[in-house]
Order: sequence, then structure tokens, then C-alpha cells
Amino acid sequence: MSGSGTEPTGETAPEKVTAPPAPERVTGHLYQLDIVRIVTFAGVIFDHCVSGTTFPFSVASNAVQTVFHYTRNAFFALTGFVLVYQYRDRKLDAIDFWRRRYKAVGLPFVVWTAFYWLYHMYIMWPPAFSNVWRTFETWESTKAAFKVLGYDLLTGDAWYHLYFVFVTMQVYLIFPLVLKFLRWTWGYHRYLLAASFVFHMGLLHYMSNVRPEMFNYGILAKLWNHLPATVLPYQFFTLLGCVAAMHLEGVQRFMKRYRFYIIGLAVPVLVATLFYYYRLTELGMFPVTASNVFKPYAAAMFIMIILSLYAAGTYWSDHRTPGSFWDKFLKTASDRSFGIFLVHGFALQELAPTIQRFRLEVYAPIVTVITFIVTVFLTVGISEVLRRTPVSLYTTGRKMIPMAKQNLRNTLLIGGAMVVAGAIAFWPLAVPAGATAMIFGAFLLLWQPLGLTVFAGPAGARPKEPAKA
Repeated sequence: MSGSGTEPTGETAPEKVTAPPAPERVTGHLYQLDIVRIVTFAGVIFDHCVSGTTFPFSVASNAVQTVFHYTRNAFFALTGFVLVYQYRDRKLDAIDFWRRRYKAVGLPFVVWTAFYWLYHMYIMWPPAFSNVWRTFETWESTKAAFKVLGYDLLTGDAWYHLYFVFVTMQVYLIFPLVLKFLRWTWGYHRYLLAASFVFHMGLLHYMSNVRPEMFNYGILAKLWNHLPATVLPYQFFTLLGCVAAMHLEGVQRFMKRYRFYIIGLAVPVLVATLFYYYRLTELGMFPVTASNVFKPYAAAMFIMIILSLYAAGTYWSDHRTPGSFWDKFLKTASDRSFGIFLVHGFALQELAPTIQRFRLEVYAPIVTVITFIVTVFLTVGISEVLRRTPVSLYTTGRKMIPMAKQNLRNTLLIGGAMVVAGAIAFWPLAVPAGATAMIFGAFLLLWQPLGLTVFAGPAGARPKEPAKA
């Protein structure tokens, strides 16, 4: 007799079959992306420092640039990844998406395009504001100047790094359709990536070797000449990021399990790519041509570097200590990264006269390393000034840090360091860029008391008053 009062039947009831639990969806901040973002932004600054401090016929410097050309492809892989991660589980309203994205990226693009347009006039030798006034002396010169501005806005050519923002806006334009397409083709993403890669390699072959005959005339010729500023040469890496985010849980498991193997495999791929580059130069190809970012032979290396950075990022994500110095540092650096990218072209150009003075007298790697350090210092300093003032949204894509949240001690340290370092550079060392550091540093020191007064309130200096009982 059983405790329930029922007789046993002698038969065992079949076990209830349950489906395996669905894998938990990854949500929240992806700390591994901080590593990818910061290393890549530092890499693009270093790449531009190398090109600005060496000569185009240098085999060694172009070998370094061959590696650091990965940065532009990493940018677009990261862009695709972040967009899909944010919208893969929720409805995307295209109009609202475009409004917010173009506000954060489009406004800085327009502002910096106008700035570099004017700055290009200023630096005409010798650098002087009179160069700018002269440009607008006659109606014909004024029309020509604004024609250039219009061209820069339509091509991203105002400065050598703004193409990235211009292409990013193209990605934003097509992203609602891309997301729908990825959802519709679920289960076939590997084939999409394969087809995208085949197209990518074919396009790079023609871009770096010979253009098709049909692109030698008319509007098609103009389109071909501006291909680097379109999404087409970067569509594979953008799609790679999109697909990775769609399958994030599987990607996470794979990366965590094989991250050291991925990083280890990247090393021989990098060595083989550089060997091929050196072989091309030995056969007579000019180093700049051999290191062209659109050479198909470097595609595998770019992929492995991006995967390795993500793999390293998963290690950081697993072992980081919340609230630690490095955790706060990476969070802050990630927040400032876009502004730093936009500013660094200006900072490097300010150092150009000094670079020209030393590049023939000092060992090139020393000039490059010092230039990189000084450029980072100047760029970060200017970016910090912008983030703490009302122009932040228009110059960095992020709202100004509220005055109540601005650390007074840090603000004074940043402003003071820029003034002191700028003064030392400008007077004893005769570095013109020192004046730029002093101006921005002094502005930040003067802004702090002004901001505490003018920008007070709930979003400014004064905290909200406690509610009355």
C-alpha cells in the first residue's frame, strides 16, 4: 500500500521530457568592447603619427602601418556589433533611430568639417588668421571657399580622418534594413558572410590593381575615386560585427574557450602578412603602394587582429575588478574615445612644424614615439575641455558633463597640467603647439568658476533641494 492509498501497478511512469533551457541572453554593458574601442582609437592615432613622422619610401615604417591599418576595419566591425547588440531584441523605429544617431554623430561631423575647413585656410604658410580673412575678400573667392565646404560635407574630405564619420553615417542610414534582413535570413548568416567576403576581396582586387573600364568615365569615375569614403569597401567588416552580435551568446562561449588559441594564431598570420609585404617591396613595389589598406593580402590579418582584441577583451571582462582604477580608466577612456578621435587630427597638425624640425636630425622611431605621447596628451586634454563645456554635444557627440558631476580637483589638474606643459613646450623648447595647450588649459581654469555660476541648477552645480516634509 502506498501512502496515497493507491495500489501500485507494477509499471514505471514515463519520465517527463523537458526541453533544455534556452541559453541566457547576454545583456548590459559589454566590457570587452572597451578594450577593442580604446586600443583601436589609440592605434589610429599611432598610425597617423607614424605616417606624419616618417617618409613614404621607408620600408620599415610602412610595414608598421600595414599592421595598424586594421583600425579602420575594426571601427566598422565595432559599429555593426554595437548597433545590432542594442536592437536585436527590441523594435527599431527608423525615424527615432536616425534622429538620435545623427544628432550624436552628424552634428560633430558638420562642426568639425567646418572647423577643419577654416583651419586648412589658417595653416597656409605662414599660419595666420589673415589667411582666413583673405579667403573671403572677394565674392568669387568666397563662393569658391563655400563650394569646398559643400564638397567636404558631401565626401568627408575636410580632414584625413573624417571619412570614418562620413561612412558611419552611411551605415546608420541602411541599418534598419540590415537588421530586418538579418532577422529574415536567420540560419543563413554564415553564407551571407561568405558571399560578403567574396565581394570584399573582389572589390579590393580592383581597387588596388586596376579599375574596370566602365568606371573610367563620367559619374562612375567620380564614384570610383571616392569609394574609400563609401560603405562598400567596409561592408564585410560591418556585417561581421552585425552577425557576431546576432549570435553573441555563441560568440562569447567560443571566444572564452579558445581566446588564447585565437591570439596565438594571429601571430603567424601577422608574420606571414608582413613577409608578403616585404616580398612585394623586394620585387620593386613602392612601400606606400605595398602597404595600401585595400590590398587583399592583408584581409586575413585584419580579421585576426580584430578577433584577438575581442578575445583579450573577454579576459578583461572576466577578471576586471569593478570600481578599480583600471575599471574607471577604461570606462572614462571609452566615453572620451569619439571626441579624442575627432580632435587628434588637429593636435597632430599643431605638432607638424616641430616634427619637420626634428625628423631629419633624430632617429625616426624616437620622433614617432615622442610625437605619439605628446599628441595623446594634447588630444586628451582638449577632449576633456570640450566634454566639460556646453559645446560638448556638438564636438564630441555627448552631452556636457553636468557641473555637479565635474570633479573640481581633476578639472584643475587637467587645466593646470596643460598650461604648465604648454608653457614649457612653447618657451624653452620653442614648440608652437605649446600655445594651443596653454589656451585650452587656461580656458578650462577660467571656465570652472564661470560654469559653477552660470550652469547651476538640477543639471548643473547645485544639487536638487530635498523635498519638504
